[in-house]
Amino acid sequence: MKVFRETFTVKSYETDMNAMLKPCSFMYHLQEMANMHAASLGFGYDDLIEKGILWVLSRIHVKFNRMPAWREEVTMETWHKGSEKLFGLRDYKMEDLAGNRLAEVTSSWLIIGTESRRLQRIEQHLGNDHPSVNKVDIISEPAPKLTSPENMTLSKSRRVEYSDMDLNLHTNNTRYLEWAIDAVDQNLAKEIFINEIIINFNSESRMGEEIDIFTSLSEDRFFVEAKRGETSVAQIQLGYQKR
Repeated sequence: MKVFRETFTVKSYETDMNAMLKPCSFMYHLQEMANMHAASLGFGYDDLIEKGILWVLSRIHVKFNRMPAWREEVTMETWHKGSEKLFGLRDYKMEDLAGNRLAEVTSSWLIIGTESRRLQRIEQHLGNDHPSVNKVDIISEPAPKLTSPENMTLSKSRRVEYSDMDLNLHTNNTRYLEWAIDAVDQNLAKEIFINEIIINFNSESRMGEEIDIFTSLSEDRFFVEAKRGETSVAQIQLGYQKR
């Protein structure tokens, strides 16, 4: 199955105060679809764990045209595009029932050892000659490497809690987006539509660690960096427009 498809109805607990699908809820769907598709192709979580390795999301680029509303039915598709250097590439799209494109996503994944946490060569496990590879670009370029702006401001500090953890024993990737959105000024957050998300996941964070959240705001971009001491854990760039 080259393309994995899921149709779902937006639940109330997936929505924000405007009754629209939250970006973080959207990210949960991306994560689960990647898991299910990879499992159906023989390189899912269970398959890799048996080999002492696991998938981790490294970079993601999301473009939103419109967010679906509570009770709206949408269709999402995902496919993997093979490998490029150390990255496994996976794209997604979301459409409404009329076929209008709501979101486009490209993502870059790494394989690491479960014990060593060291990078593995992806072509040893998933080469470009795999029959399920689908070389269709929903976004023409891979998710980019971000550079943090100068003179960022310390917005808040937080401890990584039990509820942040996932089955890989580190902070789940969706949490970093939640932290970034929560760092946006509340008055501004009520007025904007997030139309683009770029995230670089730079290192793991674990329960009990202290994370500092640094921010920088421009006319149409909000940049967030999560750091553990001097180590960058994640960089998040949010593009936005007024509602």
